[in-house]
Amino acid sequence: MIKAIIFDVDDTLYDQKSPFSTALTQTTQWRLTATELADVFNRFRDFTDRTFHQVTANELSLEAWQTARLRHALTGLGTQEITTNWAIQFEIAYHQALTQITLFPELGPVLEKLSHCFKIGIITNGPAKIQRQKLHQLQIERYVHPDDIFISDELALAKPDPSIFTTWAHQAGIKANQAAYVGDNALLDMTSAKHAGWQTFWFNHRQIPQGQPTVIPDQIIETPAELRELLLALIQAASA
Repeated sequence: MIKAIIFDVDDTLYDQKSPFSTALTQTTQWRLTATELADVFNRFRDFTDRTFHQVTANELSLEAWQTARLRHALTGLGTQEITTNWAIQFEIAYHQALTQITLFPELGPVLEKLSHCFKIGIITNGPAKIQRQKLHQLQIERYVHPDDIFISDELALAKPDPSIFTTWAHQAGIKANQAAYVGDNALLDMTSAKHAGWQTFWFNHRQIPQGQPTVIPDQIIETPAELRELLLALIQAASA
């Protein structure tokens, strides 16, 4: 029986493409098509997910990593040179746009109900200050106790290391098979949580092909509305 539901943050609780698009618009004259923007954003997210552990391990400075992920995201567009100065300007605009993020509209009312039936938690990779600002902007403290928020930068542990999941469960007094993780990345979120013995709900709203899976998620959800319905079903089952 599920007793705890734990969420990723970026592109799981809110639409991360929106602040990314806003920052590009403010710092360039480019007019990307919807397909080009989706491809650029997906590369941005992929690089973020695959490499942030190098910042946690002090293999890359935060600034060098931010510049590298922007260069990776814009590869092949034939646009302006990605200078360090421009990357800094983009990051400033991006983080300013992050101060305006909101929960997916379908999630707010459900999280309120969910918090009355389950222990709710957060496990996210990223710089502690930035991730905590996002969580505050999303008003996550309304649903999640501070002790149940795990940020890689504060723990010296980062996904895909399953230890961040086992550590969360141990601290919360929850058995592995009683925890479910909701995340948007098949490898980073689903594989690592599954290796920790958790149930997994893949929120694949970007409809990214999984390729050859190393694990099979327990549920695959492709829209915020589907995620809402899944969470409501869990609430109903817990209340029965």
